This record gives sequence, structure tokens and C-alpha cells, in this order.
Amino acid sequence: MTFQALLLDLDDTLVDHRGAADRALRAWLSGLGLAETPAELEAHAERWCVLENRHYERAQRREITYTEQRRVRIREFLPSWNLADDALADDVFAGFLACYQAAQRAFDDAAAAIERARAAGLRVGILTNGELTIQTDKLRRTGLLRSDVPVFASSELPAAKPDPRAFLTACAALGVAPAATLMVGDSLRNDVVGAQRAGLTALLLDRRGRRARPAAEVATVRGLGALPV
Repeated sequence: MTFQALLLDLDDTLVDHRGAADRALRAWLSGLGLAETPAELEAHAERWCVLENRHYERAQRREITYTEQRRVRIREFLPSWNLADDALADDVFAGFLACYQAAQRAFDDAAAAIERARAAGLRVGILTNGELTIQTDKLRRTGLLRSDVPVFASSELPAAKPDPRAFLTACAALGVAPAATLMVGDSLRNDVVGAQRAGLTALLLDRRGRRARPAAEVATVRGLGALPV
């Protein structure tokens, strides 16, 4: 099928969010003296990931704000610390955030995939859950921000992925029909199932080949160099 537009997820599709978060957490915890053994470090990393997934999802459902989900996460992660004061909680979280920003990297195939799609005449957009300013800064920091590739973040959309409205709004902004648009992302639920329900074609990105085999109707690629554009 010939596509007219390409929508790309951001975190763990274009930018190595999970790798950056893991590297940042290890550096941050070591600086705080909270991880004296490898076992302690692994336990902290697993707990941090669980809290991030739980409360980030709440923010996407708009039950709490993006800032509030950070405060809830840091308070639950460090329950013995007195972080009832919002300013103090923000300050402690900022220590992790600085490490995370320093660790952010684009995947090696990200910039080339965007350039190839644009050179082929496709309209390209980045569709991401999160705050627009934060996600835009992430793209700028990793060298992926382009004036010809708009960023559609859930903070500015009617709903977050996997809600079909997120995909339909992005397609409308690009001026392309959903049926002529390819969505690529690492989340089966958010990027693939959501896109398919909105009438887009979708590819699941599984860089490490660690996912259980998805249903037959879900096409999978191991890297952005394999995109049919």
C-alpha cells in the first residue's frame, strides 16, 4: 500500500526513553547513596518503573496533572522522606530529571527514517503521549526536532493514545486521511491497537525482539530502517 503520511511515536521509538531512565536512575541513586549493592539497584529500578507506568497513565487519563504525577511518584518512591511540601518534592525529582535529560539519546535509525520519509514526499508527524513542551525539548535535545515535522502531544489533543481521537486529530492536522497514514510505535496497546481502531495502518516496533508474538494481524519491525517508506 502507498502511504501519504507517517506518524511516529516518540519514547522508545525515536528516543531511547527506557535506556535513559535506567541510566539516570542508577546515577541519581548512586549520588544519593541509596543503592549500595547491585541487588538494591535492580529493586529500586523495578519499583521506579512500576510507579512511572502507574502514575503516568493517570496523567494521560487526566485524573492528575503532569506535575502532580511526578510528585506522587517521588513520594511513593521515597516514603521515608518528608516530601509533603510540593516545592521540596519538585526539588528532589529535579535531581533525577537532570540525570535523565543528560542521558537522553536518539536511536541511530531515527533521524534517517524521518529524512527518508520526507524525501519520499510523505507528511511526517510525531504523535506522543505527554506534555508538548517537555516532548519538544526532548526532540530538540536529541537533534530530532524539525520545522517540517509537527509534534502532536496528548496535552494538546482531545485525548491521549490509544483513544482514536488522538490519531484522527493528528491526521486532520497533516491533511491526510487515516486510511492513507502509517503509524509506527513500540506500544501494542497505545500505538498499534489505537491506530487500527482509528482506521490507520500500524506497525509495532520491537527493537529487541523480546515481545511475545503478537496476533497475526499485527505487523512487526525490528528497526525504523525496515519501514515501507
